[in-house]
Amino acid sequence: MVKLVEGINKVVHIALIALMVVLVVSVFCQITLRFFNYSIAWTEELSRYSMIWMTFLGAAYALAKRAHIGMELFVDRTEGLLKQVLIVLTAAVCLVFFVLMVVKGYELSMRVMDQPSAVMQVPMGIVYSVIPISGIILVVNLFYVTVKQLKGELS
Repeated sequence: MVKLVEGINKVVHIALIALMVVLVVSVFCQITLRFFNYSIAWTEELSRYSMIWMTFLGAAYALAKRAHIGMELFVDRTEGLLKQVLIVLTAAVCLVFFVLMVVKGYELSMRVMDQPSAVMQVPMGIVYSVIPISGIILVVNLFYVTVKQLKGELS
């Protein structure tokens, strides 16, 4: 399980780097070409979709690295069974949201799969598919982090 989660997060990390490169290059090209009174229509759309994918995948990656801002005041001041109950309760609330992301994100992706984007003509379902994809990764990372917290391997 550990190797699977670490492998998934390594792929996500590489995808985040690639998306950042795409974003920077497309915005740089757009700015540079505007200086010469020329514009490429698809760079704006590409940068927007790259940012959307980076946001959702970045949230999943941040969960694995425990980089999200959290209200740990109560958890840090408790011990024993109460601390474990708070950890499980927090994970349960997150799990409900992440499962909703997967289910409703999949429904949305399928609903707009036939709708092309304005300039690049990419099916919008591909753009929206990041919602259920990141939701699945969030669920996996949530279980991984929660188990480590309950075992006392993470504070």
